[in-house]
Amino acid sequence: MRNYSMHDLVWKNRGHELDALAEKMLDTGTKWILIGNPKEKEEFIRRTQDRPPVLDAAGSVKEALDLVREAGRSVICLYKDRASYETCRDEFERAGIRENDRFFQGEVFQMVYDVYRYGRIKLDRVEIFMTSRCTLNCEKCVAYIPYFKDRVVTPLESLKQDIDLLFGKVDYVFKLKLLGGECFLHPDLIEYVDYIYEHYHEQIGSIRIGTNGTILPSDEIAAMCLRDEVTVDISDYSRAVPALNKLEAVREKLEAEGVRTDIKRTGEEWLDMGFPVVGSKLEDETRLRAHFEKCAMFCRQFADGRFFYCCSNCSAVKAGLYELKEDDYFDFRRDFDPKELLEYELGYSRLGHTSFCSVCQGGSDEANPYHVEIARQMCRGT
Repeated sequence: MRNYSMHDLVWKNRGHELDALAEKMLDTGTKWILIGNPKEKEEFIRRTQDRPPVLDAAGSVKEALDLVREAGRSVICLYKDRASYETCRDEFERAGIRENDRFFQGEVFQMVYDVYRYGRIKLDRVEIFMTSRCTLNCEKCVAYIPYFKDRVVTPLESLKQDIDLLFGKVDYVFKLKLLGGECFLHPDLIEYVDYIYEHYHEQIGSIRIGTNGTILPSDEIAAMCLRDEVTVDISDYSRAVPALNKLEAVREKLEAEGVRTDIKRTGEEWLDMGFPVVGSKLEDETRLRAHFEKCAMFCRQFADGRFFYCCSNCSAVKAGLYELKEDDYFDFRRDFDPKELLEYELGYSRLGHTSFCSVCQGGSDEANPYHVEIARQMCRGT
């Protein structure tokens, strides 16, 4: 998830940073007004079990403002894109309804409410690095695949140990995504996904496999996807690499077998993260913290018992391009309070940013003005 509403993210009172916020969210005398589109409201209601009393606004800011002016009422804003959220927040602040006082970001509300009321930690999205083997060699790959000196295949036993550790300490993951490289090239993909489904499917909203649409999955992979209720995310690189693209054939085969697919339209440009060719080399702490908050990276990655805030940071470490640093991950190999993990998921850390922020241009348009054409290929060996 992207956190737009929490600021000043340096740990000062670890495990208790959100106590005051939680007190407001758990106030039993408050009636809550939801604002957002119908799909976002439906998802919030589905995700937030045993939720507090809700008065559902029709979707307009004006109607919500009229409702919230009455005593004992506060707003949960469900917009997930930053521009919509901040426009809505600014309207309420002009009316005297302040952020994190009587106006709250929906995804933050859900997590805080679950942890403080029930002691349950539910993560929005976790990615698992499967392999650096790939059929493409994209210069600006966010996983830095062309820059791996050796092709890496995460061993099956390591994958199992990590998934056991993750779900031994996390109650639920709404989206668990397996990524590479190209996942269909991992030799133990079928056995691994079967293991995940057999042991943890009740703790997962959606198991997803990412593919670049250049490999037709085997009959065995298709059968596994069906029985394990997997959704296959297919990146659309049809314009970038037309000679290699098999998107329609991949989709047709999977859907013919009853497997859900989701075509990821990549647009005409990618963000240029800069690293490892060009790094932003930020050093000033104030600028680094501002850069981190603008980026608001949404994808966490779990590897080797460590929960990385930034998936690109994790990949850079895996590729041997960047040093493993304690400030860049949350260690699942130790005992911890769910409130600590909640704080980390929302961006809290010793630095108030990752160390990797100093060499990365950012993973959002708000943080990063640099763009390149999608899936531009490098020559092998460069």
